[in-house]
Amino acid sequence: MKSGPDLNITDEELVENYKNGNYHSLGTLYERYYKKVYHKCLSFIRRPDEANDIAQDVLMKTLENISSFKGNSKFATWLFAITKNHCITYSRGRRNIYFEDIASYENIAEEMSDLSGRELYEQRELALDDMLYSVREAERQMLVLKYQQNYTIKDLQRELNLSASAIKMRLQRARYKVQKLYEQSDVLAATA
Repeated sequence: MKSGPDLNITDEELVENYKNGNYHSLGTLYERYYKKVYHKCLSFIRRPDEANDIAQDVLMKTLENISSFKGNSKFATWLFAITKNHCITYSRGRRNIYFEDIASYENIAEEMSDLSGRELYEQRELALDDMLYSVREAERQMLVLKYQQNYTIKDLQRELNLSASAIKMRLQRARYKVQKLYEQSDVLAATA
């Protein structure tokens, strides 16, 4: 493990240091977050090589646009909002993501900070992501399309080439499985 003066500095201080001319701060942020961003991407994509490429892309583009980080939320919250949106867009089949609207991710993070306990929210979101990825891939895909990407039943019919009744039944079964995992989760019970 690396040691040095940057280890005791918060992420937000590293951002400020970068803005004040300390370009090594970006390297420290990259080192701190690469594995976390990679694992978040892997939870969406489930292909290690692609998750690696996406994680590097997210970090490089985010760090190139670090000046849009306003500090109204934790850096990690801002970064993971960007990561999640990038992965959702990628999984929809759009390979090119433009970061001109990176400031809008700050708004997402601000809304999240209004919740009672930003850390609680992040912990629950990560636990729910883990639960989602413990069901079969077909079930996960359907839940992600329906509840994260706001597909309608008709959209799902076209996407998955299934009847409306089959879509509804499979969604119900998948929701039931995730709900059971949710009810059994120690993480969520401890934060409730």
